[in-house]
Amino acid sequence: MMPLYEFVCSEGHVTERLAAMKVETIFCSCGQPAARQVVYPITFPGFTRTPIDQREIKMGAFNEASAELEHQHSTQTNVDGSPTPSPPLWQMAKAEARRLQRLGIKDSVDYEEAKRR
Repeated sequence: MMPLYEFVCSEGHVTERLAAMKVETIFCSCGQPAARQVVYPITFPGFTRTPIDQREIKMGAFNEASAELEHQHSTQTNVDGSPTPSPPLWQMAKAEARRLQRLGIKDSVDYEEAKRR
């Protein structure tokens, strides 16, 4: 199974496409090269939080992260050499995200505050 990646060209067009993990660029429909976007953006604690209306949650990111974890898991084997079965990671993550949303947790800062309560 190939993961779903998001690619962005210099014109700003965003394209979601299934691609091998080693694929870094593709050609956009406009003909420009499009670079694969990072799955896990880096954040720096201590700085201001992103306003709620500017936060983006896309299912493509869930699918991409799931595919990467599934690939890592597929390289593992049991003691007898048989492949270990892959858990339904993206479904588990989606269920956990819905649970946290029901609790009113919108981001990692809210989550940390809820854990302290």
